[in-house]
Amino acid sequence: MSILQNAIDSIQIGIEDYEHGDSRRNVSAVRNISAGTLLLYKEKLCRLSPEHDKELLIKQNIRPIRSEVGDIIFEGKGSKTVDVQSIKERFSSLKVTVDWKRFDEINSLRNDLEHYYTLKSPDAIREIIAKSFLLIRDFVVNELNENPQEMIGKEYWGSLLN
Repeated sequence: MSILQNAIDSIQIGIEDYEHGDSRRNVSAVRNISAGTLLLYKEKLCRLSPEHDKELLIKQNIRPIRSEVGDIIFEGKGSKTVDVQSIKERFSSLKVTVDWKRFDEINSLRNDLEHYYTLKSPDAIREIIAKSFLLIRDFVVNELNENPQEMIGKEYWGSLLN
C-alpha cells in the first residue's frame, strides 16, 4: 500500500464513521480524517523527494553522505517519519501552502478526543470535520494538483459536500 492510498483509506473510513450517525464514532471520524490529512502531507513530501530516494523528505532524520562518485547527497536514516512540526518546517522551506490555523484546530480536537476528552458539542465536532474537508480539498487541488472527487471517490466526496 502506498502513502497516498493509506491517506485515501483513512479519509474514507473517517467519512464512514461520521456518517454512521453514532456520536461515539465521532472520535474515530476525527482521528481517521486527521491521519488521512497528515498522510496527504507526507505524500507531498514524497513527491518533492529526489528520484534516488522518494521517501527522503518524510524521514525524521536526514543526513548528508558522500556518494560513490564523490557528490554530496542526502539520505534518510531510520524508519521514523516526520511529525507535524517537522512537516510545518519542511513545507515552509519548500513553499508548500497549508492553512495551518485550520489544521491546528482540527489537530487540537483530535488530541483532546484521543488523549483526554472534549467539551465540544456534536455540532462543534461536525463543524471541525467540515473544516477538515476544506483543508483536504485545498491541499489536493493546490499542492497535489489532483481532483479531490476523483482521489477520494465520488461517493465519499459527495458525502463531504453534503
